[in-house]
Amino acid sequence: MQYVTIPFGFEGFSPQEQEAIVPICIQRTDRLGKEIEWGWFEAVSEVQEGLRRLARSWLEDVWRVSELAEASVHTLWYRHGANLGDSPAGRILVQARWHAKDLRAGSWQSRRGVAVGLEGLDELVRSRVLTDPTAYEGLYQKEMYFKDLAEHLNDAGQIEVSRMLALVRDGRSWGEVGEELAKDPDALRMKFRRWVGRFLQGPLKSSARNPV
Repeated sequence: MQYVTIPFGFEGFSPQEQEAIVPICIQRTDRLGKEIEWGWFEAVSEVQEGLRRLARSWLEDVWRVSELAEASVHTLWYRHGANLGDSPAGRILVQARWHAKDLRAGSWQSRRGVAVGLEGLDELVRSRVLTDPTAYEGLYQKEMYFKDLAEHLNDAGQIEVSRMLALVRDGRSWGEVGEELAKDPDALRMKFRRWVGRFLQGPLKSSARNPV
């Protein structure tokens, strides 16, 4: 398994220089073995001190900076691919703050934004997810629950629903989601409820042959 170490060239530093820096190690490839766009690693390099401060202040352990950086890079890669945007470094920091909040809270349930992100679901499904950790414990021990949910949606051929999930988690209103996807927000919300609710109520059966 290949890793990128930041600062770049860390392996060639003197022992004294290495001891003075907490390195950031990030897996080079995604879950399919595809190499991640190099620009995301350059973005991490630009804000590496900010990431270390985030790990130190939010997680009380600067050595967890790799955990934050890798989760941020991989999340943005799955969401945006090679589209770095106008400020990839800024995107890295924003995403890292989300991950830090999740980790500091101890679970995704404890973060205030979860209820907003699940706004489109039926009350029964929402209450089940928010109050019954036992059924889903294994899904978010190491990664955020929503990342797992997004993967299931992608596997089912519901790329648009996965995109909606990312947008509502970022705090977008349904009006803004509609603008982003250039579609009627009410229709999108209904589709979101149907597909996310289907997964939460039971094992998600692949529907890639019949995407809605």
